[in-house]
Amino acid sequence: MDGGSNWKNISDKYFGGTIGAVAVAPSDENIIYAGEGENTMRGNVSEGMDGIWRSEDAGRTWKNTGLKDGRHIIRIIIHPRDPNTVWLAVMGHLFGPNTERGIYKTTDGGKTWKRTLFVNDQTGCSDLVMEPGNPTVLYAGTWRALRTPYSMESGGEGSGLWKSVDGGETWTNISARKGLPKGVWGIVAVAVAPSNPDKLYTLIENKDGGLFMSDNGGDTWTLINSDNNIRQRAWYYTKVFVDPKNENLVYCPNVNFMRRPRWGENFSKRQHTAW
Repeated sequence: MDGGSNWKNISDKYFGGTIGAVAVAPSDENIIYAGEGENTMRGNVSEGMDGIWRSEDAGRTWKNTGLKDGRHIIRIIIHPRDPNTVWLAVMGHLFGPNTERGIYKTTDGGKTWKRTLFVNDQTGCSDLVMEPGNPTVLYAGTWRALRTPYSMESGGEGSGLWKSVDGGETWTNISARKGLPKGVWGIVAVAVAPSNPDKLYTLIENKDGGLFMSDNGGDTWTLINSDNNIRQRAWYYTKVFVDPKNENLVYCPNVNFMRRPRWGENFSKRQHTAW
């Protein structure tokens, strides 16, 4: 209530460990969902053991709503008008195959979950976004990833970019659309410009990868930046965000905080690099 100056723990006695995603219902700020499991896949990554939680009293109390074998819940999307309709991006196990991966949807507040996208038992969902204000259209990135205590295998069959036009009930793989890279893909991030829902950005790990832009809802794409500064250590940093008012202002946080098209007034050189 004071802009972040002071904080109160609201998870003790209910769940612990790392949290991969938190979302507050746009239509009811008392309803919160929290998903367990770190979403940056470094060697000492911490898994979640209890899946997804829901609070109906602004975090005072919580109820577990399943998906305990999802291990890493990367993103939570809540319907803008119905707090009981929720989509989850689930990575699953990092150290071995499992089937509780992909995209899940509930329409009853988490009492039941339906898996609407599953690629294979080594591929999870690396990102999930909704067209702002329109829960009919969603985009997702999928990522085949395998960790060991001493190595990281990123990419392979299953990594890709997906689109749904029916509220996440069915999905179309749009990875082969004109302008997107060929060959083996690794991790994928995606974002929609809030001020122009036809403008999309995707950050793709690939030998010819980088940041791609579409101005027609994903039908065709253009590579707009392949600078290594926005795609190094891809398994750890691959994220893309669009300014809510300016469809051409894009952020790709990495080792440096990257912003396009020019320097931001609120960042110093040690915090921020322009591209």
